[in-house]
Amino acid sequence: MNKDSIVDFLGFIIVKSVGASLCCIPLGNALWIGRRMGDLVYIMNTKRRSVGYANLKAAFPEKDALEIRSILRSHFENLGMSVVEILRLSVADKKYLDRHIVVKNAGRVKEALDKNKGVMFLTAHFGNWELSALAVASRGYTISLFAREQKYPRLNNLLNKYREMTGCKVIAKGFSIRDIIKTLHNNGLVAVLADQDAGARGVFVDFFNRPVSAAPGPVAFSLRTGAIILPSFTRRVDFDKHEIVIGEPLGIVDTGDREKDMVSNLGKIADILEGYIKSFPDQWLWSHKRWKSTPQRTVLILNDGKPGHLNQAWAVAEMFKEALGARLKARGMKEKAIIKIITVNVKFKTRFARTLLELASVFAGKRCQGHLGFLEFCLKKDTVDAFKNSYADIIISCGASSVATNIFLKYENNARNIVMMKPGPGRRKKFDLVILPRHDAPKKLKSNILVTETAPNRIKAISDKQAMGNNIGLFIGGDAKNFKLKKGSVEQVTGDVLKIAEEMDRGIFVTTSRRTSAEIDSFLKNRLNSCQRCKLLVIANEKNPEGTISKILGASEVVIVSPESISMISEAISSGKQVVVFKDKTLKTRGRGKYGRAIKGLESQGYIKIVDADKIYDAVIDILMKKPAIKKLDDRKKIIERLEGLV
Repeated sequence: MNKDSIVDFLGFIIVKSVGASLCCIPLGNALWIGRRMGDLVYIMNTKRRSVGYANLKAAFPEKDALEIRSILRSHFENLGMSVVEILRLSVADKKYLDRHIVVKNAGRVKEALDKNKGVMFLTAHFGNWELSALAVASRGYTISLFAREQKYPRLNNLLNKYREMTGCKVIAKGFSIRDIIKTLHNNGLVAVLADQDAGARGVFVDFFNRPVSAAPGPVAFSLRTGAIILPSFTRRVDFDKHEIVIGEPLGIVDTGDREKDMVSNLGKIADILEGYIKSFPDQWLWSHKRWKSTPQRTVLILNDGKPGHLNQAWAVAEMFKEALGARLKARGMKEKAIIKIITVNVKFKTRFARTLLELASVFAGKRCQGHLGFLEFCLKKDTVDAFKNSYADIIISCGASSVATNIFLKYENNARNIVMMKPGPGRRKKFDLVILPRHDAPKKLKSNILVTETAPNRIKAISDKQAMGNNIGLFIGGDAKNFKLKKGSVEQVTGDVLKIAEEMDRGIFVTTSRRTSAEIDSFLKNRLNSCQRCKLLVIANEKNPEGTISKILGASEVVIVSPESISMISEAISSGKQVVVFKDKTLKTRGRGKYGRAIKGLESQGYIKIVDADKIYDAVIDILMKKPAIKKLDDRKKIIERLEGLV
């Protein structure tokens, strides 16, 4: 016997034995045991609890953690009691069902059958859904259950035996479509669960403001046979009492455009179910991955206040959209990837609070879900409120100060998380992907570490068709932690670039950064505003139009970059253009070992050329005359490929 057969056999024996025992004790005591079983599963099954909590958080952003945990616990308790009721079906006769189940609008079943077109009894994993068909069947109707085959044959047959005790007939899902059509043509009644993820074969409709994959079967059968669809839901109204509400017949839209009609009709079903769930949220099966196939993802970016870090995080978020699109295509789905990006500023109350959160994050785990006490204690109120009222599938951060927050939010949202820096001791395993530049990478790489040559950025390689001309681009940065950009260096470089432009008949495109000093900004305006060779000058501290960097890169044959910013250098390299980084002897640096290794590494691999500020003329003339081959960078491709694994 293989492992599955052993599990099936043992499970069958256990279920039969437990079921027999439960039949020997009063119903109230048995249901009490079921509720305690639900509590135990809630505590022990962290995987399903995490899925359920995240689904509730996404569906009800207005509810706080305490309310979500309460709903989720009630959900598991209801499941435990439902299992007990199913195991006791061997002693559940018609009197038992009539005593414990009230069926509202039962006459609608007869009214629908009187039309002689067959009836689809449409329900969901709501309340004790197994009782709904049984209760209706006990009133003299023969119901065929459209059911999914379970993994273990003995347990599957036992469940079907329980279902058939009150006159139901089980139709195995995926194998007896003809039986369903035949039953409906013979004016039979078929019960279907319509709230499971249908994967790539499904039709996408809106459900709690997110697209879900809905199985087209019920609507397809109705359109084909004319069968009446009766939405019906069971809910537990007391400890041992249930109420089944049989809704009005679904007004099927049939315009002849099957694709549009399918979306419209399945959307109606989703809206009806959503309404019931909003009224009785603890009754639905939240622990099911209902949004597993959704083409929509929400990305939460943690902003530490540094523009360079925020730019890198946005770059990865945009690459994630490409990765999601690739995965959808690979799964045979026509839907386009939808990415919703939320940015939250991470602000700590004090330096001590940040240190405390850093230490606590080492011990963070799934048990932190629904408990935001540490974040509330350490972060400012507006930051915590933003986290409470938002859900995310992906958490992205760049920078040391946001690492701990990223970890806690991963568990809070049951999300995947990404960081662009070394996470620190004891925290690497708490990230699904760590993106590190080569100079930061450990000698022994781990499975969740991706090494890149440059910092992630939002620039794509510019093709010859996209290029707008043979100009010279000039990126001027400014002061940084370990660097002081001198006006003299900028004067030298600017003069040489203008000289090259005159001699080689080139235009120049120039942009500064927010870190550029007022002194350098003033010099550039005075020198270039009236210069005919200067086609574009953007002073970032005064205005910074969207797309400036891309425009300059697209228009330039050679790009000259100041030396203090890996982000600017990375953007220039990613464009696929010749890149020259200038430096000078007066440039003050302190502790530049890691940074120095980074740009030296890029030069040794042929991505950039580093020259003294007073050597720019010779270096650029050499490039323009010889037109050396450009080494292509594949960082973007590598990142997207790894992100596909997180979809």
